[in-house]
Amino acid sequence: MSLEIESIGCYSANSIEIFNEFENFHAYYSQMPDNIKKKIGINDENYHKFFNIYRNSPTKSLFKKTDSADQYLIDFWVSTVSGKAKFLDGFLDKPYVGINRDFLRLLFDKFIKETNLIVIQNYLLEQGIYLIFETAKEGTKVDGVSLKVNEKPVVAMSLRLKNLDSFWFTLLHELSHIVLHFDELNEPIVDYFEESSDLDINKLEKQANKLAREIMIPNSIWRTIKTTRNLEDLASYSKLFKVHPSIIAGRLSFENNDWASYSKLRAEYKITYEF
Repeated sequence: MSLEIESIGCYSANSIEIFNEFENFHAYYSQMPDNIKKKIGINDENYHKFFNIYRNSPTKSLFKKTDSADQYLIDFWVSTVSGKAKFLDGFLDKPYVGINRDFLRLLFDKFIKETNLIVIQNYLLEQGIYLIFETAKEGTKVDGVSLKVNEKPVVAMSLRLKNLDSFWFTLLHELSHIVLHFDELNEPIVDYFEESSDLDINKLEKQANKLAREIMIPNSIWRTIKTTRNLEDLASYSKLFKVHPSIIAGRLSFENNDWASYSKLRAEYKITYEF
């Protein structure tokens, strides 16, 4: 293990802190399974180059001893996101002006049919929110994260799930964390959305889920269409209530734990993003 630290005359407190961080990183790297090292592209010759990724972690508690191979990949994904956000903020330094539920509704209504995701990024940037699309290593079970960089909100999405309803639920869920839990984002909130119920998630996640779903389909409308079982009725309700068919199909799939019945419809609406 080696790390070059330049100082003039003597070691500074900062250089000692960096050295201690490097030792911690090296211990973390040493515990990493070989298959994860290969997937990340880190090895004994280049691991020191990944130190900056480690240092960009919003919280070193992410990098803790773990038996979960997936957690290593999530650590690096979140830290990569944080590093990009810090880089952007260094140039742009956009003030966060604050958002609320009405803003989420406006965003959703305005951009539900938008195919250029950069337009959504720019719209959020005007509010002082950095939206980052960052692919994760293959097999990494992560969809989104909400965090703060320099006291400004950052939302990142892996775009692991390509359906339009999944994209909007993930985005609105992460933005709901900003609306509801901004003061608690010193610790990143990392999200992985399984096709399952809400029974095993914590209070913050349930609150963000509830708000995101209410924005996508108001409860007054959902009470009418939640018993829909065929695509013809779904199409009728979509026109009547001006709710995108993919959004209804995704909600019905989740609520009824029936992904097969609406899979073809959901597959018609995909999001794409050129990295």
